[in-house]
Amino acid sequence: MLDQSTLLVILAAGLGTAIVVFALLAVFSTSSRATPRRTNQHLENPWMRFEGETCTGANPSALEIVGVSSLAKLDWSKAHEALAPRFSGLPTTLKAPDDGDQVERFVARFPDDSAKVQLDYKGTDVTLSIVEDAPATPADRHMTFVQRGNIAMREDSINKLVHPTWATRNGEIFWTNKAFRTLQKARKQAEGEDADVFEFDIHKSLGAEQARTSITTGFAQDEVHWFDITSVEFGAGAFLHCAVNVNGLITAETTQRKFVQTLAKTFAQLSTGLAIFDRNRRLVLFNPALVDLTSLPAHFLSGQPNLQNFFDRLRDNRIMPEPKDYSSWRRQIADLVVQSSNGRYQETWRLPNGLTYRIAGRPHPDGAIAILIEDISVEMSLTQRFKGQVELRETALQALGDAVVCFEQDGTISLWNEAFTEFLGLPAGTPASSHSLASVTQLWKEKLAPGTVRNTLSARLRNAGEQQGSFTLVDGTELPYELRIHDGNATIISLRTSILDTPAKAGQAPSLSAL
Repeated sequence: MLDQSTLLVILAAGLGTAIVVFALLAVFSTSSRATPRRTNQHLENPWMRFEGETCTGANPSALEIVGVSSLAKLDWSKAHEALAPRFSGLPTTLKAPDDGDQVERFVARFPDDSAKVQLDYKGTDVTLSIVEDAPATPADRHMTFVQRGNIAMREDSINKLVHPTWATRNGEIFWTNKAFRTLQKARKQAEGEDADVFEFDIHKSLGAEQARTSITTGFAQDEVHWFDITSVEFGAGAFLHCAVNVNGLITAETTQRKFVQTLAKTFAQLSTGLAIFDRNRRLVLFNPALVDLTSLPAHFLSGQPNLQNFFDRLRDNRIMPEPKDYSSWRRQIADLVVQSSNGRYQETWRLPNGLTYRIAGRPHPDGAIAILIEDISVEMSLTQRFKGQVELRETALQALGDAVVCFEQDGTISLWNEAFTEFLGLPAGTPASSHSLASVTQLWKEKLAPGTVRNTLSARLRNAGEQQGSFTLVDGTELPYELRIHDGNATIISLRTSILDTPAKAGQAPSLSAL
């Protein structure tokens, strides 16, 4: 799956290309304005007269073609800009005057256009005239007006775009849309009239990767905007450029970069070794704890080994149990990948050096997996020690001659020994969890002699206070007991049943005098 940043880049690139194509149509359409409009008022062929770069005369048709309202606004650069899209080969500068007369002709770029531009050099004057071989027909006039309508529609559409778009020829801007002009005005207010709107490498913008640049606006120059620029060439030295605002993308990339840095700092503090393998199963991220736990050199991990090589090195360093054979080892690694992808892989490795590692595999986005290695040697040692202590205490408890039972606060029985089950007449090995305080109390009362003592047993248990005393059994024997409270919750009762063994073996009735 594509992440958010990649998707934004693709969308920005596609949008920029679409805008460039659409704007290119507008530029070409605008350039076609050079086609002269034939009206009854302007039947005369357009002409302009220059002395050097300065225009000294022109007829109304010529002024209309160039797009100026007066002679003072017309010079050769404007005339060239207006006519070059229609006529090929026009010189960017006029030749210096010489003694002889000379005539140059330039044909139209399009096969169905019969017009020509003629330059007549006479002394210091140069006269430019546009000659039509075929007069304009009503159909020509109709198509001209239709074309102008299409041009107006395209210009209106391109001006409504929020993406700055502009065209240059030989490094000079000759066409812009409204978004570019708005940005240009803001830049000039911030940095002066000579400030360029964008500074970028056109070689990158012509390529597939686009050119990314930033600009500052505002009087304090504290507003930074990022753009991806796409360019296309549509003539000799002519380029169309489109800038797509990518502030949102830059913010996302910055947030992602900070997040990764935060994760990296967090990973560096972990005592658990972390190794993340991408969808191609190459190591792309690890933390210092992995180096400490595996003894793998950092330069090896930095070389992005694949998962198989990673575990091969672990096996060579005796950081994992030695497999029985290589084929089973390969199957083990394959199973590891499958189970890690499902989040089900977890193993405990007991190493030859006495350490114990817990290995877990977890899935990550886009097919990646994470391997976590944790040293649980201390935990395992404590667990085994605790288990040994519990078993020792259980053995000691069962070895006691006196009956012992422990009640929780809710009435459940947490433990008893065999002497207690024997006292109650229960089968040997009966689990404590199969009875409760109520059932044991009932069995207990059946062992006691009738009278008030029998009725006070439950009350004594409910008082939950440490006490000592005795019960009179049905045969008249006094049975000493001791009641203790543990941690305010558990009640432990010890019965001196060991005193009952000696009389019973002798075949005598138990009595207090025999104790």
